[in-house]
Amino acid sequence: MVIVLGAVMMMVATTAVTIAVSGARSSKSSEDWNAALAAAYAGVDEYQNRLANDSTYSKYGNPASAFSSASGSTVTLPTSPENPAFGSGVAGTWGTVPGSDDRASFRYEVDNSKYTANGVLTIRSTGRVGTATRTVVADLKQKGFIDFLYFTDYEVRDPSQGGKSCTPTYSWKAGNSCDTIQFSSTDVMDGPMHSNDTLRLCGRFKGEITTANNKTPKNYENACSNPVFDAGAPKTSQTIGMPPTNAEMKRETRSDLKQDVPRPGCLYTGPTQISLNGATGKMTVKSPYTQFTNTAGDDSAVGSNPDQCGRPGTEPGGLGSATGATIDVVDQNLLYVQSVPSVDTDKNYTQPGTYPANFVCSNGDSNTTKGGWVFSSDSTVSQYPMKNEVAPAAVKPAHYGCRNGDVYVAGQLKGAMTIAAQNYAYVVGDLTYTDAGTDILGLVANAIWVWNPIECTQYEVRNGRYTTTCERSKFALGQDRTINAALLAVTNSFSVQNYDKGSSKRGTLTVNGAIAQVFRGPVATTGSSGYDKSYHYDRRLRTTAPPKFLSPTSTTYGVSQIGSVGTAFNADGSTP
Repeated sequence: MVIVLGAVMMMVATTAVTIAVSGARSSKSSEDWNAALAAAYAGVDEYQNRLANDSTYSKYGNPASAFSSASGSTVTLPTSPENPAFGSGVAGTWGTVPGSDDRASFRYEVDNSKYTANGVLTIRSTGRVGTATRTVVADLKQKGFIDFLYFTDYEVRDPSQGGKSCTPTYSWKAGNSCDTIQFSSTDVMDGPMHSNDTLRLCGRFKGEITTANNKTPKNYENACSNPVFDAGAPKTSQTIGMPPTNAEMKRETRSDLKQDVPRPGCLYTGPTQISLNGATGKMTVKSPYTQFTNTAGDDSAVGSNPDQCGRPGTEPGGLGSATGATIDVVDQNLLYVQSVPSVDTDKNYTQPGTYPANFVCSNGDSNTTKGGWVFSSDSTVSQYPMKNEVAPAAVKPAHYGCRNGDVYVAGQLKGAMTIAAQNYAYVVGDLTYTDAGTDILGLVANAIWVWNPIECTQYEVRNGRYTTTCERSKFALGQDRTINAALLAVTNSFSVQNYDKGSSKRGTLTVNGAIAQVFRGPVATTGSSGYDKSYHYDRRLRTTAPPKFLSPTSTTYGVSQIGSVGTAFNADGSTP
């Protein structure tokens, strides 16, 4: 804090020299006029530091402020300690810029109306020096995974997802014994990238690359002789911490947290399918295990079913019916798919071995071996794995568990929404936007799979166990895939199923958004299987986030936009 405010005072002291302001007003050339602008920036800086020290500080502000009240913000004044910068009116207080001998001061007003939806806080800060006042408005956004097109904690394959048995380490710190994955010569990465590990680079990289590797003179490895860096060679930066789980997102579906969660999202239980229905702004949800879509209390012992989430049960149009529930996209909100609870007091508990109507579990409740399920029949049938599909082996937990918190999603989104799953998210078709300028999707799960099933007509049996080696195979889906979303794999990877199967490339996997993962997930082999990458950063993510998207463990706010506006207060505290 001291260092930062010291820098601010340097800015105050030098602003008269460094800021050139043209215009008709003679006062703009005065020292006070320029220093007042620096004091306004000092207010923004000081508020950022308060957020860094207290991640809940976004709830504080002066509700009597015209700026806050006009935006519909839900701010309250802190009681201990008080903050003089929240003063308002002639009698209101000002915060003092340290080191200015009380000559420079500021006050700020907070708009937190967009914070829950897209993670953005807006602050209007007014600086005062002598009789001069100036005001700036700044958007503050927490720095996070969506600042990058591509983010990894480790540049190795996840041992629990088919990689070599090993203990992952950052290779720039210690020797690495895990399977490493490299970028290929055909890869084009159109956006900023960061890894906490050492990147093995080939192909073309259009955005800035940062790594926590602090080795000199080189902090990356060449995977070929001539990787192309349009924005310069990789730079060393700090490690960004991954959250250990996304469980806290479930909290956003609780109905008993009126202040923190004024508008709960929707909670679904067990394998859940979501089809986004494009321009209609609706989605169809099938979730046979779901009994209550909102819960209350840490033990989820109280439940309710708001209309916006669909009606549980097997009646026509119900979440457990053959056709599912078709409802409006939960705009500016979050859906969370949890595993079937194991505690019998939970309102969504189902006893092991007992299944919803029309739901058949093919291999019992265990999700440690290959299982699978079938829901409904005839034209409405849902089946994972598909008939004759051999799901990839050596994945923990296995694919398609009957009680897993897995979401199966595809379609075209109209709106802004985040879908989170306690276990896996399967992208089972293209996932696109109706309007790429306004629609935005977040997808968060332990692992995110690009569903890519193959049908095996013959397969090997070794020692009485099936393998995934197909002697003759065909893929169930056509070539080329498109995913528009901010993707976050909290404990595993973003991967393509069966990336190593087949005798030719599957086409191009296009991602417009952001990808963050703990471990590097394979998409293709260096030979002739899997997908070529075409990854493009959705630059809207610099200034906004999908609703209630997960953030890193560290809390750092950056200014995404700032601009000078007409002064909000006169020097005596009155309004102009």
